[in-house]
Amino acid sequence: MNKETKSTVFWLITLFTPIIILLLAEMSLRLGGYESEKQDLFVEVPNTPDYLMANTKFISRYFPSFVPDIAPNAFRKQKPSNMFRIFVFGGSSTEGFPYNFYTSFSDQLEQQLLLNTQGLPVEVINLGMTAVNSYVIHDLAKRVLDYEPDAVIIYAGHNEYYGSFGAATTQFGFTNSIGLKRFILWLKDWRIYQLLEKTLRLGSSEANTGERRTMMAKVISESNIPLGSEIYLQGIQQYHENLSDVVEKFNRNGIPIFLGTVASNLKDQAPLSDDPDVLALYEKAQTAFNEGELDEAASLFLEAKELDGTRFRAPEEMNRILATITQENSAELVPIKSVLRNESESSIEDASLFIDHLHPNDLGHKIMANSFFKAISSLPKIQNHLNPNPISPPSEISTFEKAYAEISVARLLVGYPFEKNIPIDVELQNFEMIYRSYLNKSYIDSIAAIASKQQVFVPLSLTEVVAEARKRNDTLAVVQHSYDLLKWQLRSRNLIESSIEFTLNSGEDKAYLINMLLQIVNDGNLDPRYFDLLASLYLLDEQTKQAIYWLKETERLTPNAPRLLYNYSRYYLLLGDTTTAQQYFSRFVTTQQSK
Repeated sequence: MNKETKSTVFWLITLFTPIIILLLAEMSLRLGGYESEKQDLFVEVPNTPDYLMANTKFISRYFPSFVPDIAPNAFRKQKPSNMFRIFVFGGSSTEGFPYNFYTSFSDQLEQQLLLNTQGLPVEVINLGMTAVNSYVIHDLAKRVLDYEPDAVIIYAGHNEYYGSFGAATTQFGFTNSIGLKRFILWLKDWRIYQLLEKTLRLGSSEANTGERRTMMAKVISESNIPLGSEIYLQGIQQYHENLSDVVEKFNRNGIPIFLGTVASNLKDQAPLSDDPDVLALYEKAQTAFNEGELDEAASLFLEAKELDGTRFRAPEEMNRILATITQENSAELVPIKSVLRNESESSIEDASLFIDHLHPNDLGHKIMANSFFKAISSLPKIQNHLNPNPISPPSEISTFEKAYAEISVARLLVGYPFEKNIPIDVELQNFEMIYRSYLNKSYIDSIAAIASKQQVFVPLSLTEVVAEARKRNDTLAVVQHSYDLLKWQLRSRNLIESSIEFTLNSGEDKAYLINMLLQIVNDGNLDPRYFDLLASLYLLDEQTKQAIYWLKETERLTPNAPRLLYNYSRYYLLLGDTTTAQQYFSRFVTTQQSK
């Protein structure tokens, strides 16, 4: 071996030895099962291994100091061939904050699909999370392809500055290089990186006072981001590049994608920064509104939001980016912002549809669900099963859900940036006063307040509400909260039966029972009694187009059941076919005589 060859071998060994050592270390950690429970986005549902749900231990990789709530949407491990499956991405507005998951537009969309299609099982899997922005969506997108989505929805943009990996956040805020941040996310799949990250994290725990602050107060590293500044432009750029990549990825795989324009409270949310000029502009907008100058007021409110340097509300530039992306790809733009504006009481985005600065209230979520439903209904697979239904989801949320959300958002609103320069002890005292006021309201408000503040597992609190409501003969409360409770426990046969029986006998609006039954059946509870009951309820409402499907489904499973024959008699009578109605009724009478 000559000198030149020896030199080459030496440098090759020098170069590859560290790589080989790292690979061996990685292999050892994997074979040893290090952090094995954190590697998969979805894991089996406890005690129900044929279903999957989002893995909170996996999600923790995106957030160094907390793990966000995520909707417990269980979905089938093996997707049936006739299933229509939607994945929804976004931040806390998508997740449903401050409500529980079943109030979010994702769950409301699923209910709309169940009501207005027939013969189409539906799964809407909500991956919305607090503080999620386009980096996390970019990383998650590639991980859902194996689960065969039929459509994807994205409603995101508010967290590009203060969300995880955001342009102005304390979380991973060491650089604003898009390539480097994506590389960090790629490294998070390696066990050796996870070990290093965990070791470093153990040595840098937050102070106790930091833990007492809200997440909004803790994540800010740059509280003032002027329009057009370097950080502002970095947030715009990362949003554009990340979402463009995500849309292209789904386009390449033939998956329809729907992008919702981003909305926030303009009229009833003052700028969060202390800039006197911006605050004066907001006051000018209020004056214009009070004087009936609606167009002028709308323009000024928008300008005040755009100039607000505390950027928890997405800049309007992000909606222009969404429009550009949909023009360049096959993605569809869903005009959430304009719809919410048109539906607001003032005709400007206001507190009638937002519970705080940007989170929609329960009515806002319903309106968003309707908009996404309208867009998705154009897909051929939906069109083939579409059958418009006169029944809607329940128009009002339960007393528990309303109080639970109000307590959650109250904690947010007493802290930074809504209230500034207040000691943490005073902040907590202000919240305590609000909390105690709910303890002195109804028994449901009290249970909800405790559940929200102390983070009690919601099904336990709902069970307590239902039990207490039964004792008090509070029929509507039992119906409303049984409906909520079933969203958590759709595999509980005892709960299903007791909820159906009570709701059926309560005399309350049959829409609760129809919505409840559709959800139960969609979850795979295929008892023919549920089909029969749906047919009966639609016949009572004289909705023959809805009834015939459930009559045929009942007939498929129990072809000569007496109640089926009776319901067919009612069906043909409603159609005006008295001859056929009499034939079915005669068959029904025969079954009764033979008993």
